[in-house]
Amino acid sequence: MKFRELGRTGIQVSEVGLGCWPIGGASFRGGSPTGWSGVDVMASIETVRASWAQGVTFYDTADAYGRGKSEVLAGLGLYDNKNDAVICTKVGMSLAAPGQDFSEPYILGALDASLTRLERDYVDLYLLHGPPIDEMTDALFGLMTDLKGSGKIRAWGVSISPVETSDVVVEEGLRAMEGGAEAIQLVYNMLQQKEGDALFPAAREKGVGMIARVPLASGWLTGKYNENTAFPADDLRSLRYTPDRVRETAAQVGKLDFLLDEADSMVDAALRFVLSNPAVSTVIPGAKTPAQLEGIVKAAGKTLSRESLDRIRELFG
Repeated sequence: MKFRELGRTGIQVSEVGLGCWPIGGASFRGGSPTGWSGVDVMASIETVRASWAQGVTFYDTADAYGRGKSEVLAGLGLYDNKNDAVICTKVGMSLAAPGQDFSEPYILGALDASLTRLERDYVDLYLLHGPPIDEMTDALFGLMTDLKGSGKIRAWGVSISPVETSDVVVEEGLRAMEGGAEAIQLVYNMLQQKEGDALFPAAREKGVGMIARVPLASGWLTGKYNENTAFPADDLRSLRYTPDRVRETAAQVGKLDFLLDEADSMVDAALRFVLSNPAVSTVIPGAKTPAQLEGIVKAAGKTLSRESLDRIRELFG
């Protein structure tokens, strides 16, 4: 495993982290799926343990993932190493009512609840979970800074929502940096590059850590899905991937077969693509079983050739 600095925080992170959203399993908000199907509790705990054994030190979760279940399982999996792991969790997706809540009372209560589930005294990185730009007030950013001063968090930042248009996502990222965010988490993969490419220069200039999520494009860049794929009803991808989008995405992925001449697998190629960008502090693919880790951790310390990077940008940049 290789390690990178998380911006100006002074925190070192494994350049391949573990995204713990999938181990939260199936969950729902307002009757709509917000989680992942086919998740086994014991396999989830073993996945976290196995990732640590393979050098992963950065773990990304959120109170909303499985309505707290992801935090609990991550905490159990890291129990023997919880003081050495770098744990990132998030706040803002209300567990008490529909929608979001970035009020001070809610955040203070949610942080204490997260610490209880993780069985820790502090969180290494605390992220605001998808706040719209009108919620990104100086008061909110001041609260996050105060939490850092209290010792309950080591650093704070913003996880940018992927549901807005590209221009809005970039605006949100720049506003977060302006407000003092020490880290930004955003979707960045071979099929979705624009937001990252727009924000990375500012992040490097300001010393902001960048966490690349969804590097496997919700599983599409694993190579296991095709134009006939239909996701289960309790899987959030069942809403995002209509039959037309499934066919479109399958066609996009089909254009990347040339990468197998260079990488061991599509997973390896997808993670190498993200790690080829020096602005990225860590990439956080998700995994639900120990077997899925093998293709993930082997990408550490590797990048793609300039020729391959140029071709990917021609296709999807």
